[in-house]
Amino acid sequence: MNYYQTKAIVLKREDIFEADRIYNLYTEEFGKVRAIAGSVRKINAKLSGHLEPFNIIWVELATKKNGDLFITTALSFKKLLSHNILPAQTALFAKMADFSCLMLKGPQKDEMLWSYILESFVKASIVGTDTDKFLGAYKTGFIKIMGFGDNLEEALWYNY
Repeated sequence: MNYYQTKAIVLKREDIFEADRIYNLYTEEFGKVRAIAGSVRKINAKLSGHLEPFNIIWVELATKKNGDLFITTALSFKKLLSHNILPAQTALFAKMADFSCLMLKGPQKDEMLWSYILESFVKASIVGTDTDKFLGAYKTGFIKIMGFGDNLEEALWYNY
């Protein structure tokens, strides 16, 4: 087994099997990865609080022989969703994460994109009620960094 350590932002999670989850993470060192956390839905699971969506975490990943990634350790750095966040901001975070997952196809380190995504999620937590304008600006900046200029339609077509 190989082990890797990096910072990451938790974008999405899906329940699989009886007590496991698969997470979409955007990492500083590897780009977008999908990793499994075993038994994380059990009551006494130590990782579950750290792996909440929109947390910035330090994570240790292990690869198995078949190439699957597993989360062995996770520690929260910062929670981007505060307790007094508005529902519109929560929806904004979800839309930003969905867009990021759609555009990012696999592991590919990109320092500029890592900084942009991280800074954008931090700014989104204080944006207020004008979330549509912020989301549009996020998408535009994202596709510019990916090299598509201002052409969102081309970027979306390319990633399907």
